[in-house]
Amino acid sequence: MKTIHKHRLVADNEIQKVKLSPEGIVREVEYIQQERAIYMWVEVPAGSVIESNLIERSFRVFRTGDGVPDHAVYIGTALDVLAPEAYHVYELTE
Repeated sequence: MKTIHKHRLVADNEIQKVKLSPEGIVREVEYIQQERAIYMWVEVPAGSVIESNLIERSFRVFRTGDGVPDHAVYIGTALDVLAPEAYHVYELTE
């Protein structure tokens, strides 16, 4: 059985650590205007909420035109519909 968990990312260029199941797959990213934050929804095995099963995974938000490291893996793009801004979420694998 699987479930979906929601995680908040700050819309800046800092590396952000999120404790997730190693098998977790990001299914969606979205910019929430009211909170000025990015949320990502991650599909995980249903029993993966136990702390000992989680690992720290690193994510970073890039804006359009920013340089993206070669080792970064694209996750998704979130749009601010009230401003001309796009936030591109990558997982840093190294």
